Amino acid sequence: MVKKGDLLLQVQTEYAQRPAPRLTTTILNGGQVVNKIERALGHEISSLDEQARVEVSLKRQHQEVIGILQEQSQQQSDNTVDAGRSVGGSGSESADRLSAIPGVQKVYALDNDGNFFSDSHSEEFQSTFAPIFRNLRELMTVFSPLPGTNCARESGVYEVERDRLYFASVGSECYFIVVRRVNVTTDYEQEIKSSLKVGSFI
Repeated sequence: MVKKGDLLLQVQTEYAQRPAPRLTTTILNGGQVVNKIERALGHEISSLDEQARVEVSLKRQHQEVIGILQEQSQQQSDNTVDAGRSVGGSGSESADRLSAIPGVQKVYALDNDGNFFSDSHSEEFQSTFAPIFRNLRELMTVFSPLPGTNCARESGVYEVERDRLYFASVGSECYFIVVRRVNVTTDYEQEIKSSLKVGSFI
């Protein structure tokens, strides 16, 4: 339960596999749904390791929404709950927007602890970018954890390898974006920033 102004809101987060695997956080006021935040998963849970990772992501998403609601309760607000921004929308929607950038070949999503949301993506990234994978936690420190939050990081875009690999944080989760330049006009940092609606750069 979270108190927001005069409202006492109930927040619940769960995993569902139908009609498509996803994590859903529902915000209710007196049993009535006020808002729903969903993050699509690539596929159903198929291993214990994957289950553990999804549980971490589920708890993180739950805490992020609660954190946003608590933040809002300290500011003057009306009875409209706007927690959708807490998880940057659907991870799959963000990946789709990134994939639409000219020259983007692959998008890998991961949580703020460096856990890839897909086992196959983790293995593929490790195979292609072994040195970066080994030093993943160190690389992620370019975006520091935000004080006063459980798991949010600074947002931004970082060029890991020139015109090949970019790392982006939206605060609640991160992305590796693999590119191959197809023209001389695309500014990848700017395009990634616009796609993810992040405001800071390194």
